[in-house]
Amino acid sequence: MEAIQYVKRSSFLLLATIPLSLIGYFFVVDNENLFFLYEWTMMLVILGAGVLALTGALKTTGKEKWILFSILLFCVQFAVLGSFLGPFSVYPLFYVYYGASAISIGILVFTIFRVDQYRFIPVSLLILSVLFTFYMNFLQMLWGKDLS
Repeated sequence: MEAIQYVKRSSFLLLATIPLSLIGYFFVVDNENLFFLYEWTMMLVILGAGVLALTGALKTTGKEKWILFSILLFCVQFAVLGSFLGPFSVYPLFYVYYGASAISIGILVFTIFRVDQYRFIPVSLLILSVLFTFYMNFLQMLWGKDLS
């Protein structure tokens, strides 16, 4: 498979998280007992995008390698975010997320300057990474506060 096919397929898998999140919202609001379907499907989609990006990055020698690395690191950052919001809601995981986020944002910025084609992918992933980081920062500020 060509390098650009890996980029397209892993990007489409990441785009699949948007309608999947809408379905997850429906499960939370109306059918909470089916929410596990959303969690496992989201895990499979992110894992699939990460594996495709890793496979493509290892097989590619062109500039698309950096786009695939940025997709892979975004998947890692998203997995750490999902782990925090799910079963591992402990305070030290904030710093694990910040570490993953710093590495991901660094590679995304580096990728933006390295690639000429498909630059919108790392730019959009950078915007999402920054928004996720602001969200985690907001959660950290509220941690332990009595909001009643």
